[in-house]
Formats: sequence, C-alpha cells, structure tokens
Amino acid sequence: MIRFVLRRALAAVPIGVLVTLGVFALVFAMPGDPLRELAGDKPIPAAVLAAKRAQYHLDDPFIVQYLLSMKDILTGHFGTTFAGADIADQLRLRIPVTLKLTLLANAVQWTLGLFFGIYAGFKRNGWVDRSLLLVTLVLLAVPGLVAYFAAQYLFGVELKWFPVSGVLEGFPRSYVLPALVIGVLGFAGLARLLRTSIVETVNADFVKTARAKGLGEQRVLWRHILPNALLPVVTFIGLDLAGMFGGAIITESIFNLPGLGQFMFQAIKLKEGGVVVLLSTLAFISFILINLLIDLLYGVLDPRVRNV
Repeated sequence: MIRFVLRRALAAVPIGVLVTLGVFALVFAMPGDPLRELAGDKPIPAAVLAAKRAQYHLDDPFIVQYLLSMKDILTGHFGTTFAGADIADQLRLRIPVTLKLTLLANAVQWTLGLFFGIYAGFKRNGWVDRSLLLVTLVLLAVPGLVAYFAAQYLFGVELKWFPVSGVLEGFPRSYVLPALVIGVLGFAGLARLLRTSIVETVNADFVKTARAKGLGEQRVLWRHILPNALLPVVTFIGLDLAGMFGGAIITESIFNLPGLGQFMFQAIKLKEGGVVVLLSTLAFISFILINLLIDLLYGVLDPRVRNV
C-alpha cells in the first residue's frame, strides 16, 4: 500500500508541473496591463508603476515569473495581491466558505442521488423509476448558468425565501440556495448511474447463483449487489467532488460568495498569475488526494482490485 501511494505521488509531480505551467501560460498570454486595469481611470505616475512592476516581477520573462511563483508556493511565502491583500489571510478566510458550500451541496446531491437511485434500481419500471428518468433527463438538459440565475431570481428576488447573494446571514442560510441548485443538478447524473448499475448487477450471474444457494434477499442486497453496483458510483462521486472547485468559480461569482472560486475568478480577471497558479496547485493536490482515496475505497468494495 505504501508503495502504491508513493508511486501515485511521484507520478503526480510531472503532471502537476505541466498543469500549473499551462495555467500560468494562459494567464500570462491574456492581453492588458493588470496594474493599469486595477487603477481604473486614475492616472499612475511612471515611477510608481515601475516600482510596482518590479515588486511583482511583471517585467521578468515568462519562465522567471513562473519559477518565482512556484518558489513562493513551495516555501509558503504567498505574498500579497496586486491590491495589497495578504494572500495567506485571503486563503484562511475563503477556504471555509468553499468547504461549507461544497459539503452542503454534496449532502444534497448524495442524499437524493443514493436514495432515488437505489429505490428506482430495485423497483424498476415503477412510477418512481419512470418519474426519476423523466426528471433527471430534464435536469441534465438545463444549463447550469440558467439554473443559477433562475433560482436566484425566483427564490431570492420574487419569493424571498433565501438571500440573493453574499454571506451576511451566515451558515447555513446564505449557502442553502446555491447548494440546493448544485445538489439538485448533480443528483440527476448520480441517480441515473446508480439505477443503471443496480439493474445490471441484479441480473448478473453471481447474484443468481447467490439466490440459488438460498441466501436471503437482505444478504444478497448488502453483500453482493450494492458493493458491486457502487463501484462506478464511487468513481463518479470522486470525480464530481474533485471537480467542485471548478464549479465553485461560477457559483461563487454568481451568488457573491467570498470563497476560493470567487478568488480565482478575480485573479484571472486581474491577471494575477501567482494567485492563479497557487489556487490551481491547491485544486490539483485535492484532486490527487481524492482520487487516491477513491482507489483505496475500490480495494475495500472489491478485494480483487488490491491485486491489480
């Protein structure tokens, strides 16, 4: 197991370098001067502009800027944004916001997806199964942006059930509306995948053999059907959880939640390459850790995987 973890960690290093290098290159290639855009219409003295550009190494070649950014990340000296905000302080303030939104959204998605997926899989062709297929088909067809703005207008502006944006009302009230939208949209794919996996597993030969041996339905369900049906679902949940940060960029920007996603959006808009690389690195590390956890869960659900 230790050898497996070390092999995955070593394989992640070159991938991480390529990912961060590519992200930094895209930010570097964006047109415009970030310092002038930050100042807006206010004139900046040439001496001040030159000092700021030297402070943030904006006049250095691309590769030098990238290496300096990676050095700051590896040493833990994140510095400040172009606006003068301490990046480490920003992370301490914003990480809890994104974690609260992610946990609440996943709680909604997993609860709905697992419940309806399992029920529809075992009661297939019933009214719940048919309703689930219709509802999930509609949800999968709705673009996320449309759902976010529609929910914000309907439940926030018109009905006033939830805050339209911001976190002034605290947790969980300020997070409920965006978490519900993310969770409901995400539950569609999870429920359909679990339902299909259960239907295929129920008709498998090893399940028929277990029943032929006289095993009770509860034992067949918990010992044979669900462990095998959950294998593709675990992969789906892992990839979905790992990709939450990308979705948070849009969600937090629309609902004005001061989390990592909003921080990333602002950094991209202002061409703050160091911040973008830092946040991309954090997202990459979380992706690797989550996928490593998924591989370990695979070994628990299916012992055959341990020997691969």
